[in-house]
Amino acid sequence: MRFAAIDFETANGGRASACSLGIAVVEAGAIVERREWLIRPPTMYFSPRNIEVHGITPEMVEDAAEFDGLWPEVERMIGDRTLVAHNAAFDMGVLRATWAHYDLWSVRMPFVCSVALARRCWPEMASHSLGAMAREFGISFRHHNAEEDAVVAARVVLRAAEECGANEVDELMEQARLRMGEVSTGTYVSCRRIAKKRARTKLAYAAVAE
Repeated sequence: MRFAAIDFETANGGRASACSLGIAVVEAGAIVERREWLIRPPTMYFSPRNIEVHGITPEMVEDAAEFDGLWPEVERMIGDRTLVAHNAAFDMGVLRATWAHYDLWSVRMPFVCSVALARRCWPEMASHSLGAMAREFGISFRHHNAEEDAVVAARVVLRAAEECGANEVDELMEQARLRMGEVSTGTYVSCRRIAKKRARTKLAYAAVAE
């Protein structure tokens, strides 16, 4: 199991307003590195609702680097690993919007949505939110701290791999009947279920034969 789990917090409703990024790097089935960056967003408007959620204020990021200054370091940490995010549509949307804002280029990166994976692995659970998954597995963490959220997302994937007996991300996704998503500067393909093949009916076979 080799991947990099990420999590963004945003200053407001704009997708390019990242104010924090957390990462948990997994190598050989273990978290080997974890990190959080505070980020100065392009505009310093912080929604009161967003501050209430994550506790980050404009004063805390006043002297922080903007995303374009951090990206080379983040990109090196990710390397060629598959990305993981809980509710990946949000985090990949922030990543794409921020790349676009700063005119940054990125290669295509495969990603796994740990929410989609959790729904496939534990369908009996009433909720598959990050908080619910942490409670289920006895994980203590500070929700909406980007680093700790990334660590929990990583641990959800590792737990799923353990229960499935999967040694690689590709193998885990195959067992869960999920197809990886893909994100780049100009591309977004969601992480999604692999459709079941429909058995051909006798009528269909007859039509083909004709």
